[in-house]
Amino acid sequence: MNLKTSLLSVAMVALLLIFGCENNEVTTTTSTATVTALNCSSATFSATATASTAYTGTATVPYTGGNGGAYATGSAVTSAGVTGLTATLSAGTLVAGAGSAVFAITGTPASSGTATFAITLGGQSCTLSLTVVAGTTGGTTTGTAWSVDSDIANIVKLAEAFKATLTTTQVAALQYSYTKAQAQKWSNFPESIYKGRVGLQTSSFSTAQWTAFLNLLKVATSTTANEGYEEYVGILDADDYLNLNGGGSGYGSGNYYIGFLGTPSTTGLWCLQIGGHHGTNITTYNGGKMTGGTPNFRSTEPYPTWTSTNTAKTVQPLVQETVAFANFLKSLSSTELTTAKRASAQNDLIAGPQKDAAFPTTKTGIKGANLTSAQKDLLLLAIKTYVDDLDDKAAAAVLAKYKAELDDTYVSYYGGTTMAAQGDYILIDGPGVWIEWSMQGGVIIRNSVHPHSVWRDRKSDYGAN
Repeated sequence: MNLKTSLLSVAMVALLLIFGCENNEVTTTTSTATVTALNCSSATFSATATASTAYTGTATVPYTGGNGGAYATGSAVTSAGVTGLTATLSAGTLVAGAGSAVFAITGTPASSGTATFAITLGGQSCTLSLTVVAGTTGGTTTGTAWSVDSDIANIVKLAEAFKATLTTTQVAALQYSYTKAQAQKWSNFPESIYKGRVGLQTSSFSTAQWTAFLNLLKVATSTTANEGYEEYVGILDADDYLNLNGGGSGYGSGNYYIGFLGTPSTTGLWCLQIGGHHGTNITTYNGGKMTGGTPNFRSTEPYPTWTSTNTAKTVQPLVQETVAFANFLKSLSSTELTTAKRASAQNDLIAGPQKDAAFPTTKTGIKGANLTSAQKDLLLLAIKTYVDDLDDKAAAAVLAKYKAELDDTYVSYYGGTTMAAQGDYILIDGPGVWIEWSMQGGVIIRNSVHPHSVWRDRKSDYGAN
């Protein structure tokens, strides 16, 4: 190779290097941030907003089609509907594909209701809606809504572990955005009749998924014998019994559902809903606290006991409720029983499924303040059989709250005092606690009885949302 050829080769290599560097610089240039969709309906909030109370929180809003571009802090967006709040986009960088952006929300909401914000990100817009509750939140031993400690870290951990076992299709069935309207979709009918529950059906579970589901159920409920976890498993067993003894395919443990309303979190608002024919748990969490453990529905058919078709063992998940009610009623004098007796029969639940906020304004029966200390203890034991459906830490706090309200709690009943015969009914009605027990006739197992029972809270149903 001569000198001229060598110089020409060197020049060409240099030009290629220059062009290569220029091309690299072009590919690393960040473009304007864009997304293809912004999903306000699936937004989650870090805290509950309360009317006339200073609020500082965040809204996490999902998007899809992100292009990886960076974006700056946005301008404050003033709330409509409920006024007094602003939402401001926090600076960040989009992921390529699906992700979420954070909006800081501050101010003092002028009233209860819904505050809306017309937000934009990456060329897309949507309306963000924040529910503002009335000023009823407070401590655990007053006549106010719940805000109690629970085993939230483990509950979230096992919720995430359960979710990790699922397929993409199953996750889509499991996960919802949080709305009260979604939380209200529950019933005491089998799903073959109701056809409206949210969540993922248990019939789709693999063995590993059943294990993960039961692990979550166990940590989200109490360890008390025949309460919490054991009670719910007994309810599932009862449905399997009905499936094999005249009920058919509409019954069975495979016809129950689990839904995450909002993303499980130790800071944000979300609801764990587990429900089916005779067992519904609706537990609401917000800001790391449990803000509601009701509505909570319980029943079994057969009743009171049966031999499990799964384990061949005797099952009796609701016997302790019957015994507790009977023990309290037996403690009353004839005069007190007359005071507690309802004027007419109550043939089913007053505030059962699809009867939200059906609480009467006038309380009837015998008042807690007029009971002896021993009678109050028996009444509290009856209440405890329901509160113990929560995890142990939350159950202790809620029971302390109801104990503090016991003097202003009323008890009324109809029928006999055993609460085990058809037509027997009892209502415990306090500033917060609302427990009903109504003994019904058998549906699948004829010439028998089975209870309908609901626990609600006048102030904290659905986490007071």
